[in-house]
Amino acid sequence: MTDQFEIAVIGAGLSGIYMGEKLREAGISHKIFEKADEVGGTWRDNTYPGLYIDVLTRSYEYSFARSSKWTHRYAPGSEIQDYLVRVARDRRIVDSILFNTEVSSARFTDGVWELETTDGRKFSATVVVCATGFLRVPNIPSFPGMDDFEGHAFHSSRWDHSVDYRDKRVGVIGTGSSGVQIVTELGRRGVDVTHFIRTPQWMMIRKNPKISFWERLFLALPGTGPYWDRRMIRMREKIEGPASWRFEPGPERERIQRQYVRELEKAVPDPELRAKLMPTEEAGCKRIAKTENYYKTVQLPNVAVSVGPISSIGPQGIVDADGDLHELDVIVYATGFQSHAYMHPMVVEGANGKRLDELWKDGVYSYYGIAVPEMPNFFLLNGPFAPINLIPIPALLDDEVGCLMQLIDVIRSENVALAPTKQATSIFVDEVRAAIPRTTFGSCPNWFTDQSGTPVLWPWPRTEHSKRLRHAILKDFARTPIDKTPRPEKEKDVWAGHFRASLGGFLP
Repeated sequence: MTDQFEIAVIGAGLSGIYMGEKLREAGISHKIFEKADEVGGTWRDNTYPGLYIDVLTRSYEYSFARSSKWTHRYAPGSEIQDYLVRVARDRRIVDSILFNTEVSSARFTDGVWELETTDGRKFSATVVVCATGFLRVPNIPSFPGMDDFEGHAFHSSRWDHSVDYRDKRVGVIGTGSSGVQIVTELGRRGVDVTHFIRTPQWMMIRKNPKISFWERLFLALPGTGPYWDRRMIRMREKIEGPASWRFEPGPERERIQRQYVRELEKAVPDPELRAKLMPTEEAGCKRIAKTENYYKTVQLPNVAVSVGPISSIGPQGIVDADGDLHELDVIVYATGFQSHAYMHPMVVEGANGKRLDELWKDGVYSYYGIAVPEMPNFFLLNGPFAPINLIPIPALLDDEVGCLMQLIDVIRSENVALAPTKQATSIFVDEVRAAIPRTTFGSCPNWFTDQSGTPVLWPWPRTEHSKRLRHAILKDFARTPIDKTPRPEKEKDVWAGHFRASLGGFLP
């Protein structure tokens, strides 16, 4: 038997929870499919030592669930996860979540999406919203001999807490945010750690003070949030500079570049180590790691840095490009994620049997990060070209989900299937690709770059994203009438129940 409802949301991480709340508020019947046994997504899966968020915590809250419980300006990962769990439970979003339920396929048939899970269950929905995230599928490079290593080896997002690191020699591969945080924390604890850096990365030095009791009390008072938010914006611009330097070359970009060089020179007086850590790429090309103590940590006697490609991995450890063996007991692959995996390995089949992986075989693309041509009533959160490089995800979702709810209103009121036209999508993608070369993101290969060599990123300021998604441009969507057969009574009852709940029980 197939369960039926209006909206299927795939994923109960940061984005799926947000979508679930807005559907709950609107009284629209829906289910959220989550393959794990808890909400949280990347914040559930990543538990490595030293994990903290690298944007201001206050900017990482949902607009509908502000908090005064944070302990630091940049909160530990465990606090972010606790916040997501608390929001999902307090707002009864969990009531709509099917845990331990992984969707294996979604096929558009006769105006309805037919979903099948890995355990063989079947569901149908008018609309699918894919909220599977972009930091989900670990990326582990292939090194000769890596399977011969006799110690412990794992990806940073699959941290092995059974290992006692105090008496181990640990090698950390990767210099993104995860690698920097792990090396800093292990080094601080006195662990013998070697950081393997293929190419050096720019670091933003910034403090992470505790939020005092009085500050938390101030935040808990009604009406004080906007004041605090304005203060945080001013602080961010003071620390990071105005966002404009990333989008247009000129004096401001040159000033920021000089600032990063000065910070490195000041933090690392040893010329030999400083030369190892000095990037050759333009600041802002890759995601800049934020840290308070990394440069101090790599100067400790228990911490070493190896710069350059890895030649091989053997039973005893890692062999660098000079042929030197670094003997290790643990190897941590802090090598990031397959950022363009999106809903992989789920099979998505849209109109006329078109499969999404076929449409994306030459490179991923989308209409404003939220939809793909030939995929009717199939929407994405944080899809290709979404501004994940610029905007804290909750603020990004304010724009994306707001636009999707407008489209869902049209789908429900007019009984149609919507998909962006190829023409509208091509205009948007061409516009993005024309703008990218002027940005810092287009100056070198980075983890945003797809197989065509294009960084799949948003190349304009945050205000432009809000402006473009504020009102759904319906002329950019093809409309296909769908079967107007009345929904089963059971489905009507489900929808009515959500509607009553949204009115706080005023209906009998």
